[in-house]
Amino acid sequence: MIHINLLPVRQLLKKKRARQEVSALAVALVLLLAVLGLIGLRQSSRVASLTAQLASLNQEKQHFQAVISQIDKIKKDQAVIDNKMTVINNLKGASQLPARVLDEIANLTPSDRMWLTALDYGGNTVTLAGTALDNATVADYMNRIGKSDLFLTPELKNSSLVKVGNQKLKSFSLTFNVLAPPPAPAPPAPGAKKK
Repeated sequence: MIHINLLPVRQLLKKKRARQEVSALAVALVLLLAVLGLIGLRQSSRVASLTAQLASLNQEKQHFQAVISQIDKIKKDQAVIDNKMTVINNLKGASQLPARVLDEIANLTPSDRMWLTALDYGGNTVTLAGTALDNATVADYMNRIGKSDLFLTPELKNSSLVKVGNQKLKSFSLTFNVLAPPPAPAPPAPGAKKK
């Protein structure tokens, strides 16, 4: 015998499965929206925190910018002072140079064999005129000047025989250059370590 099932079981199962799928999809959608909402809240709180941190850092930057500008001004002032000190030291050294030149010439001149009659010191050039007992004394004097740390090798401009009293003496004139003193070293920067 043949049984005929008139109840639409298959259709009811299909509808039941469709409802289950729709409800599962709705639950998944609600869960997805909840997760996205939580992520959004977390991101917005993080953005707010980072914005507050950025504002705080900008405020600190403004504070430090004032300090940095003061440090730059102090460095510029220090450089100006260092330049002035270097100029002062160079001027001090240059002002002592004529005294050193005269002292060196006096120490090199043999007072028992030679007499200086004229001395001209201008720029870095010294011109001497004097009288000596003989040519050997003049040559020895030139050697002494050439060996000095303060003078360059002298050049004999002229030499002639002169009669002073009963004696025949040598009149001479020399020219030589003075070595310029080395410039004063710049003072060390504040806080610089000594070697």
